[in-house]
Amino acid sequence: MKARISGLGEWYPDTIRENSDWPLEFVERAKKSSQRELVDVPIEDDPREALGKRYLAAEASDPFLGARQRRVAPAEVDSCLAESKAGAAALADAGVAPDQVDVVMSWAAVPDRVVPPSAPRVADLLGIRGAVALGLEASCATSVAQLGLAAALIESGRARTVLLTQSHIMTRAFPMMHPASPNVGDAATAMLVSAGERPGVGLLHAVTHGEYYPAVTWRRGKDCDPPWWKAGPDYYPGSLAPELARSLIAQTVHIGMTTVTQLLERARVRTDEVKLFASVQPRRWIPNAIAGAAGLDAANVPVTFDRYAHLGACGVVSNLLEARRLGQLDPGTRSVLFAQGAGLTRAAILVDW
Repeated sequence: MKARISGLGEWYPDTIRENSDWPLEFVERAKKSSQRELVDVPIEDDPREALGKRYLAAEASDPFLGARQRRVAPAEVDSCLAESKAGAAALADAGVAPDQVDVVMSWAAVPDRVVPPSAPRVADLLGIRGAVALGLEASCATSVAQLGLAAALIESGRARTVLLTQSHIMTRAFPMMHPASPNVGDAATAMLVSAGERPGVGLLHAVTHGEYYPAVTWRRGKDCDPPWWKAGPDYYPGSLAPELARSLIAQTVHIGMTTVTQLLERARVRTDEVKLFASVQPRRWIPNAIAGAAGLDAANVPVTFDRYAHLGACGVVSNLLEARRLGQLDPGTRSVLFAQGAGLTRAAILVDW
């Protein structure tokens, strides 16, 4: 039995936050912030790494990091509700009823609770009563990791229909005056993976580099970081190892290129066979830069960053839906999906449509 993506879904809030919504004070403060430059890290003399550094240098003076718009969720919409909206869209897209789902996997960038995971409530909101619902966490790489696990369950005969949901309700975690706040937007996405006879979801190549564990994480204040179960300052997305974080940004293109190249080598697929590349989009230029460095010259590279900004693990699915709107997901199209997430996990997977 093979696994294929049978449905896609997305949900975006109605509220659009424009660059003009930030005060002039923010623009001046952002220009002085070292958190925005991330271009002062020495890198190896590799033209592919130099490509990323050139892009970073070009945007260093932009207080909005290339973003133009982003969506902002209302306070009454939490991560579980947002994921249920995207999940309902994916089920409708596939023409599948809730009682046909065997497994629900959920990821929330900003979870509603520390425990339990969002998945049980997402399933309940969708009326899915006969499935196991699990949380899966690989940060921004989760959507690709979910897809690989869903395919494994189906190929082994342990499930026939798996719903994957992701949410990135991140604007509420960033005060507007935070220097990185313009770069993030709110969204929820979903994929439905179903059993079928023809090939669909192919090889997954994923590697975790635990030495980068403290590079990108939630923390509590600059001078202290008490455990989550103790009282203390508010949490915010940041780093416990700023130099490691800067290194990751400087190497982003190289990391993506390496992962995609290793996937294609393992799968024995030529670069010119790949017709679509869907990636996370922590910056507008990153998907195209990775595709170019990996030699995917024949691939379409959809990007929704201009409308939605960085969407975490939702970015891959958002870009798949954009590809479909643009007529780039015809039957037989071979695609590569790529994501990297804090931890650090880098993952790429082949998908035929």
